[in-house]
Amino acid sequence: MKNLKLFLLTALLSVLAYSSASAEVINRVFAVVGDKAITQYDVESLNPQRLKLIYTKFKGDERKQQLNDFYRDNLENLIDNYVVEIAAAEEGVRVSDAEVEGALQDIMHRNNVNKEQLEELLAAQHQTYEQYKWKIKVDILTTRLMSSVFRPKVVVTDDDFKNYVAEHEKTLDLSDMYELRMMKFTSKEKLDEAMKDYEEHKSFRDTAMKYSEDKLAENGGYLGWVELGFLDPKIRGLIGDMKQGITKPIEDVDGFRVFYVEGYRDKSEVESDKKENIIKAMKDKKAKEAFEQWLADKKDEIFIQRKYAG
Repeated sequence: MKNLKLFLLTALLSVLAYSSASAEVINRVFAVVGDKAITQYDVESLNPQRLKLIYTKFKGDERKQQLNDFYRDNLENLIDNYVVEIAAAEEGVRVSDAEVEGALQDIMHRNNVNKEQLEELLAAQHQTYEQYKWKIKVDILTTRLMSSVFRPKVVVTDDDFKNYVAEHEKTLDLSDMYELRMMKFTSKEKLDEAMKDYEEHKSFRDTAMKYSEDKLAENGGYLGWVELGFLDPKIRGLIGDMKQGITKPIEDVDGFRVFYVEGYRDKSEVESDKKENIIKAMKDKKAKEAFEQWLADKKDEIFIQRKYAG
């Protein structure tokens, strides 16, 4: 009986020693970020399915290379996540695990899927639930930082706006606008008579109402506001540098036309709602650039020690 007890005690100590050694290996610290340690378990928990596949599918040096890539890629991902978390906390911005879980529940509810179905959808995109949880957390932190720290500091001046519009006029679909009137004549005699009247009275509207042979004559030849890009090249060539005044006559196959620039609006003078959207896009861009630079600086400032050596 005494020998049996001794055997059992020896066996128990062996098990405890093995468990302690295993825990030490599994929880080996791979990196330290600020005051946070990233263990082997943390890295493996990001994608245990991938780890299992590596051990199942690969052998020898190829397995070693696959494992090395797995640990390094996931470790760098966790380091980046912790940098965002620590840097955000320094700005007083935090997000709790409960908030992350609530966001995930909301996503599942809106898409009418449960956790298992979400995991399947993520797997199809080579993601895991744990990776997605981190993404949601970082997204929430980033959104809060942008709204509370970076966007409020962004200032867009009138010159900034004009330069932005000039650089992006094609994508913004903007153009200089001209408020135009037009007279049309079938003969040179009619044209000369009308031009003489205009020179005398200096009212294009009145001259058009009296002499123009176009259907718009009764409205003084008013064409309204027209984008420069929509006009015939001949007309663009005439009014392109004008802000106001009468053009030279244009001869066409069916007679003559004369235009009058009544008003001019630069492409940067856009409608208020469209201008607000453009300014918002500009602020978002500037805030994003400031955020990315801030994050890069924080990554240099925050203590990061990589212990994983492959």
